[in-house]
Amino acid sequence: MATTSGSASPPTSGAATPTGAAGYRVLYTASTQTSSDIFLYDSASSTPQKLVSLPVGPPPEAHFVSAQKIAYVDSSSAPTRIMTFDLSTRASSADVTVSGYVPAFAYSHDGSMLAYLLHDSSNRPSLHVRRGGHETSLGLNAIPGRGVGRDDEVRLEYSPDDKYLLMVDTFVGNQGPAPETGQFLVLRAVDNTVAFLPPSGTSANATMATWARHSNRLYYRDAVGVRTWDAEVHSVGTLAGGLHWYDPAPSPDDRWLAYTDIDTNFVPRVKLYDLQGNQSAATASAPRSHPIFITADTIWYLEEVACTSECLGGPSQTSGKVFAYSLSSKSETTLPFSDVHSLSQLSVFPG
Repeated sequence: MATTSGSASPPTSGAATPTGAAGYRVLYTASTQTSSDIFLYDSASSTPQKLVSLPVGPPPEAHFVSAQKIAYVDSSSAPTRIMTFDLSTRASSADVTVSGYVPAFAYSHDGSMLAYLLHDSSNRPSLHVRRGGHETSLGLNAIPGRGVGRDDEVRLEYSPDDKYLLMVDTFVGNQGPAPETGQFLVLRAVDNTVAFLPPSGTSANATMATWARHSNRLYYRDAVGVRTWDAEVHSVGTLAGGLHWYDPAPSPDDRWLAYTDIDTNFVPRVKLYDLQGNQSAATASAPRSHPIFITADTIWYLEEVACTSECLGGPSQTSGKVFAYSLSSKSETTLPFSDVHSLSQLSVFPG
């Protein structure tokens, strides 16, 4: 559940300032040799606003809590803190202070619940959920050999109606069998009980999941392909057999799913799955990854280039450049950001 990480730069020749009929705002992190700075990009303005500056280190995770509040993880010094920042008053406060590493967090859409993953100093992972001043924690299985490869997914996300919490903390092949220690699970938000675990067998390596935008339908990947789980009827179905996707993101109108596909030569490309026609469509032919929907017609994604030295994600890695792709015109434009190495749907706020 990483957010947009990168730096702001003025538009250059051939670069497009992201505009469109629908307004939006995007958070991103600019990492330099001296600091990590969180910026807010507003489609109504061509000048990003610097919101927070932290000492140099891992880019802080940041995303929207509400229209006027953002949150981010400050791990620049011990202890680690989950901070909130008011966009109107510029006031910040610590919602959580813990010892250890917080790889992901999520606020419910109504702001009443906060969930976060914690890996302590002994690398023991646990899931924590706060609601109404009370905190519940669930112990998780330790995952040996964690890295930064493409198959290492960490995600927390509440369903559109806040009734369910998705937790993915997986490195494929290292999942736990027990519900209370699973690495992929859906909890009922009302009492933190387990609502869904991927079926044993072919779904034992479930990963790469996302909620639909307007229903409690979950999409995820397993050995069969891309699966669906519908919370209201508690049924599992197969959306696309044989599809081994990465980085799925739903469109605002639930018509499309954008995702990364890696071909037989290990080259990543962004594709679109049409939920009405039940088929995939290509975007740009050049190597791309980490798509997110900005509007119903526009996605952003990252450029990938061949590794010049060893890299853990395969023979290619992100270059730092970001592109916008229009579904209607099937055209790509360069965005005026640099040093961007991850994108998250939770860093986008419409309007």
